[in-house]
Amino acid sequence: MSENPGGTPPRDDKQPAGTSGAPGEPSTPDVPTVPDEPTTPDIPAVPDESSVPDAPEAPDAPPSLAKAESAAPEPPAPTYQPPAAPSYAPPPAAAYPPPAAAATPPPAAGGYPPPPPGGYAPPQAGGYPSAPPPGGGYPAPQPSPLGEAFSYGWNAFTRSGGVFIAATLIWLIAGGVVLFLVTLIFGGFASLFENDDNTPRIGLSIGFLVVAAVFYLILFLVQAAFVRASLKVTEGRRPELADFFRFENSTNLVLTALLLTAVNIVVSLVSWIPLLGQLVAFAVNLFLLFTLWFVVDKQLSPVDALRSSFELVRANLANTLLFYLLGVVILIAGALLCGIGLLVAAPVVLVATSYFYKRLLGEPIAPVA
Repeated sequence: MSENPGGTPPRDDKQPAGTSGAPGEPSTPDVPTVPDEPTTPDIPAVPDESSVPDAPEAPDAPPSLAKAESAAPEPPAPTYQPPAAPSYAPPPAAAYPPPAAAATPPPAAGGYPPPPPGGYAPPQAGGYPSAPPPGGGYPAPQPSPLGEAFSYGWNAFTRSGGVFIAATLIWLIAGGVVLFLVTLIFGGFASLFENDDNTPRIGLSIGFLVVAAVFYLILFLVQAAFVRASLKVTEGRRPELADFFRFENSTNLVLTALLLTAVNIVVSLVSWIPLLGQLVAFAVNLFLLFTLWFVVDKQLSPVDALRSSFELVRANLANTLLFYLLGVVILIAGALLCGIGLLVAAPVVLVATSYFYKRLLGEPIAPVA
């Protein structure tokens, strides 16, 4: 663009033609037109209900929740079944011999045989076997036979004490008369063998042995009579006075009395030795305690009776030793009462010995009649 000093101002290309470029009166500006009110946009038509898509269905509740919401059904019946009856077949008829009369009876159809004594019962259907009896099936401990024996002897004396006392007195009188006569005869016989200085010789020894032999013979015969009566008590019968003077199996009885007499004479000679002789005498009398009981009760010979008594005592040494000691104490206590206590102590000890003898053999004992 070139400068135009003092000339006509340059035309504006943007100025419309026919207008003068000189400034004139100011023109009134055009009044702006009021803009049209904005049109309200059309409200979209509400679609038809048929055209509205269905809402998605809610998912089904979990099975556990559905069961919780619904009522709890009744529990199903147990599916287990009781065990069926045993399907095994019985053994062939010819396989085993028929059981004896005392054998266990055969079981019922589909059942169990009864349990053997001391065993366990069969298990119940669908359950558990019953508990064993207390103590592992063993019997309850029984009281000591020592106390039972002497209690039995005392009860027998309270029932039949008069008969025992009468028999004891008769035998004491008869035995005393015999011993007096024997002592008188053999005492005079021994005096014939005395020398001048009054020193006894062999005659005194012979007289002593004869008197001792007669004493032991009478003692064992009387004891055998009381053994018979006491065994009758253990059978549940009352003894009679005649039972104390009745001797059955008399031959073996007399031979046994003679054998025991010889043994006791030998023992009496040894018993003079301090302590040792007394222990020997005690042991011999302990092991031969039941000799007369085997002769009277089992009708054994003298030798067999001695052997049986020894074996029975050896098999039950502890109990027999205690019983023998208690019996000796009772007899000594009776003798200390001026001998009158023996009328009670001797029958009680003899009946108690019969009870103890049968108890050791395992034989039945009847109550005191």
